Parts: sequence; C-alpha cells; structure tokens
Amino acid sequence: MNSEDKIASLEAKEIIPGDNAPSFLKNEKLRLVIFGGKGGTGKTTSSCATAMYLARKYPEKKFLVTSSDPAHSVGDSFDCPVNSSVTPVKRVDNLWAIEMDSEILLEKFKKKYKFSINNFSNMSFSTDQIDIRDFLNFKLPGMQEMMILLEIVNLLKFGIFRPYEYDLVIWDTAPTGHTLRLLELPDKVLKWIELFETSFIRYNRVAIGAAMIGFKIPGRMPPRGNVRTFLDTLAKDLEKIRAILKNKERCEFIPVTIPEELSIVETERLLATLREENIPVRNIIVNRLQDESGCAFCSNRREEQQNYLKEIDEKFTSFNLVNIPIFSNEVRAKEGLLRFGEFLSGNGAQYSSPQSTLEPLKDEDNFQSGMLSEVLNKDLQFIIFGGKGGVGKTTVSAATALSVAKHNPNKKVLVFSTDPAHSLTDSFATPIGDTVTPIESEGNLSALEIDGAGLYQDFRKEYKSNIEDAFKKWQNSYLAGGRKWKLDFDEKVMVEFVDTYPPGLEEVLALEKIMGFIKNADFDIYIFDTAPTGHLIDLLKFPELVREWLRVTYRAILKYHREVPVDNIEVVAKKILSSQETVQKMHMLLTNPQKNEFIAVTIPEAMGILETEDLLFSMKNLGIPCSHIVVNMVIPPTDCDFCSSKRNEQIDYIQQIDKKTEYKGCEIVKVPLYPHEIRGIDNLTKLSKFMYEKD
Repeated sequence: MNSEDKIASLEAKEIIPGDNAPSFLKNEKLRLVIFGGKGGTGKTTSSCATAMYLARKYPEKKFLVTSSDPAHSVGDSFDCPVNSSVTPVKRVDNLWAIEMDSEILLEKFKKKYKFSINNFSNMSFSTDQIDIRDFLNFKLPGMQEMMILLEIVNLLKFGIFRPYEYDLVIWDTAPTGHTLRLLELPDKVLKWIELFETSFIRYNRVAIGAAMIGFKIPGRMPPRGNVRTFLDTLAKDLEKIRAILKNKERCEFIPVTIPEELSIVETERLLATLREENIPVRNIIVNRLQDESGCAFCSNRREEQQNYLKEIDEKFTSFNLVNIPIFSNEVRAKEGLLRFGEFLSGNGAQYSSPQSTLEPLKDEDNFQSGMLSEVLNKDLQFIIFGGKGGVGKTTVSAATALSVAKHNPNKKVLVFSTDPAHSLTDSFATPIGDTVTPIESEGNLSALEIDGAGLYQDFRKEYKSNIEDAFKKWQNSYLAGGRKWKLDFDEKVMVEFVDTYPPGLEEVLALEKIMGFIKNADFDIYIFDTAPTGHLIDLLKFPELVREWLRVTYRAILKYHREVPVDNIEVVAKKILSSQETVQKMHMLLTNPQKNEFIAVTIPEAMGILETEDLLFSMKNLGIPCSHIVVNMVIPPTDCDFCSSKRNEQIDYIQQIDKKTEYKGCEIVKVPLYPHEIRGIDNLTKLSKFMYEKD
C-alpha cells in the first residue's frame, strides 16, 4: 500500500475518540492548546498530530498551529513549507500553520502603531530619568518576546464573517526553561506600561503647569492622537493572554515527556511553575514507549523504561497519562501524523506492532572510536556543545568533560550549564546545583549549574537598594529645591526599571560569573553545555540587545550622578559597565579558533538534520568555528525488524549529511544508541572512551 492509499485508509475511518481520549481532543470550548516540555520529547510532533486529528474530526472548523521556538520545526513535521505568515498545510483544507518570527512581528507592530509611537515620543524630555524614546525604538530586549504574546492574542481574536478567525490555536512552544519565561512575560510588559503611564502623567503635569503661565516647552510639540488608547490597547491585549492562559475551559497546557530521568525531572519543574501561574494541566503525553520484542536491544530498553514508567505513574498520578509507543519510522507528514493522532485518541492499538521493512537492509562502515581524539590535543580554553533539544548535548558534554580532565591531569576543568532547565545533575547522577562541585572520579574536574535567576535577584536587590539610598541623598541635596515632585516620579521609574530586565540578562550574568573564573584563573578549560539551538543562537547574538538595556540604565544613572555624585550609585554604574564588558569579552573569546571549539550534536532524523544546518549557518555568521558534528543515537546493526527499519531510515539521513555542502569541512562522528540510558560516571566513562580513545 503506497503513502496516498495509507492516508486514504486512515481518513476513511470514523472519527470516534476512545474511552480514554484526552480532554484536548474532546473539549470543543478550547481556544488555546499549548504543548511544552524538554527538548526532544516530541512536542512538535504532538502539536502537529493533534491539529491533524482535529482537522479531520471537525472539517467545518478552522485550526492553526503556531510555533514560538526560535528553531522552528513545524514545517518539517508537516513536510511542507511554513514561514512567518499563516500558511495552508498541504492536503488539509481546514488547517494552517505559522512559525512566528519575532523580529518580523516587531516591525509590523511598529508600522501599525507608528502614529501613536511618534506622538508618544513627543512626551519625552531631555531631562527625563529614563528617556521614553529608548523604549519606543524597540531595540530593548524582551520586546520581541512580547510580540509573540501579542500575536497569540491576535490569532485568537474574532473574525469578520465568523465567530473566530480560528476555532482553535495549537501552540508549539520552545523547550521548558524558555517557555516558562515567555509565559511570565505579560507581568513584565505590564510593568513597562506602568512606567509609560508615569511618564504620561508627568508630561501632563508639566505641560499644564507650563500652559498656565503661558510658557511653551522648547522643542516639544503636544502629542496628537490618543496616546492613552495606544497604552490601553497594549495593556488589554496582555491582560487577555494572561486571562486565557488561566482559563480552564478555554486553555490547556499539555506537557510532553519520555520515560527517562532527565525528562521526568524537567516535567516536574514545568508542572510546579504551571501550578504557580494557575495554567490548567489535565493530561501528560508519555511518548516513545518501547513495545515488547524478541530483540535483546529492544527488550533492554523496555526493561529500563519500566522503572521510569512506574515513577511517572507515582509522580503524576493526578493527571491523565496518554501513552504513545515508539514508531518504527520517523513521524512526519500527513500519514505519520494521522497515525500518531490515532494513538492520542486511544484508537491506535491496531498500529502498535512495528512495520516490517520490505527493503534490503542497508549498512555502513562500523562505528569508529576515537573520532574526537584530536580535540584533546588542542590547547583549548572553551569547548561548546550545541544542538536541538533531546539530541544528547548534556550527555556528550559530561562525557567530554571526563575525557578532557583525564587527558589534562595538571589542568583544572569546569563543565557548566546556563540552560534554565539544567541536566548536569541528572547526567552525572550526583547533586550539583549552583555551587562549584568536584566530580569525585576525577580530581581536577568540577561541575556547575549556574542559577541565572538567582544572580539576577542579587543584582536586582543591590540595584534597588542603592537607587533608593541615592534618591534620599538627592532629595536632601541643595539641588533638589522645588524639583521634589520630579524626583518622586523619577525614583518610581528608576527603582522599577530593573523589573523590565531583558529575559537573557540572566544568562549574561551567568557568563559574567564564568568570566570571573577566567579572570581569577580558577580553571584552565571550560566545557559549556548550552541551551537548545534557537536560544543558543539568541544568546550569542544577545550582547547587542543586552548592551542596549544596560546603556539606557547607565545613562539614566549618570544624569543624576553628574549633579550629585553618590558613592553607592557608582557601585551600580560600575556593575552595569562590567556586564557590558562581559558580553563583549565573551564574544571575542568564543570567536577565537585557537581557544574555542564548537561541536554540534544532532540525531539522524529530518528535524535534527535541518536544525543543525541552521545552527551551522548561524555559527558561521557569528564567526564561531565548528569542525566536528556528533551524530548521536545511531542504532547498531540488528536482526530485529523494528530496529532495522529505524536504522535504514537513519542511514539515509547520515548519507544526506555526507552529501550536503553545509557540512563540508566538518568531521562526522557517529555515536551508537545504547540499550540503556547514559547516566552516572560509569556509563559516561564508557561513552567518553568511545568518542575520545581509539581502539
């Protein structure tokens, strides 16, 4: 049966959800469904399969899949072009998709509100403590993330000829840590609007006072148009997204996990935050369950999964668990997504047995050990691992750290993570956290999971304390005079401005901590376990955005400091200048091929390969060298039909890598899929020997 026949067969089936079908397939009042979780668990597949299933079940309704992950893969999942505009999904009449580009959305926003923004800018004085034009040029970090939330509101709005433009929006999010920060952003942006309101009030007070004495403010034209409407519209849209996220009838968040330790731990963290934010969760998708098989490889993996499945049952007992088996072929395009949707609905039992391959078994050269050995012979200061979520970056980083420490017994090595959803603790199977922790197996190796949020809170506390103390001294100074009313406004804005900090400032403060280690020569070699692709690229581009925010803050402080020098405010100013220098120095270090090695990690699947191409392109543009690509989780040769089918598919992708120009000049390192989870020193050591020691 060919692909079209299989699709027709699936479409011909009557759409009746099983008795245990999850609520997001049955609740017709839902307006927003959000899929989230650790990278590599199948969020995008779950999102697209849900959309495909519902579009087939309700042909009279309109569905939209939207992605906010900087490393989009919705188009890859649907196997059709998808971009930053709403695009029809091929061969499905009532389904559309969009991969949101925050920069494009920002430009559209500026164009739409150009008149109001220009009028608003007229309210800014050269003496303002925070020049409002610094906000309205939209170079400040966080503005782009705000555009994503406003676009979600826009996609949920009423249409002209029907009740809604889309009956249901399905949101495919970025990996956990960054998704949570995005969901917390409405409160931050509403804080910005509160600061705008302060400037609005201040302008009116000054303008009215000046008019009463017949004085015209030099260089300032009264704002035309309703600036208040602009602020109110912005605030209402953010209130709408905040309200719908908490609406149990209209919204549902579905975590996606797999039966592995790292994924379970991250799902716990995700659920804790969603609970705090009052975002409704009823179901959890437990993906990639190993079926019973006579193959020893499959049996070992199934046996290992049983303990984790028991843990999932115990820890998530209050949720409906939607179990999805591992498929013998990559789940992509209409046929694969329809089959996945059948399992989501509880009607997939007839597909549970693996499909036998009718093609002759493909093969390739045996796995070669020691393919990364040359990395050990370089005099490197930084080794960075990046790639799509779920490809094994943390595992490869941890294994590399063991080899580097062993190869350099006289050097001190630090493996660290700035990813908000840390995994080094889980990988080493030992508590690490935000303290430099020695790894006992190697006397010269330490690990660190940097708490960026904690660093920001320290920064925030110091900033607010110093600003408040400074304003007390300014208020009492001879220069204050009749300006005390102005200082009241200025203090409110200056104190609260720190709460508008850019989301990536936490990572910058984390990197600043590493720069402190470098300055003090605390370690000789640093292994950097990064966040998933899209956010790694954002972080490496981030210096310009962070510097913009820091520049605004520093300039505001200087305005007062020049009038009345205050010691404690100088401390804050120096801290801000130090942060600006940190991002610049870090970028210089990472672009030095003599001191830095970037290693991309991927898996032999379409989405992993395509995302790696984007990553390599971005690294090249940033001037960061990459000469090795680790293709992880390659299934070894086996007699098992299920494993052979998957292996054949993987080999096709590996052969594509060899032929593509994007990978030219890179050494391809194939790492086998092990029948057990790589966790703990013993397993990491075995992996490190394979990658770095030649037989």
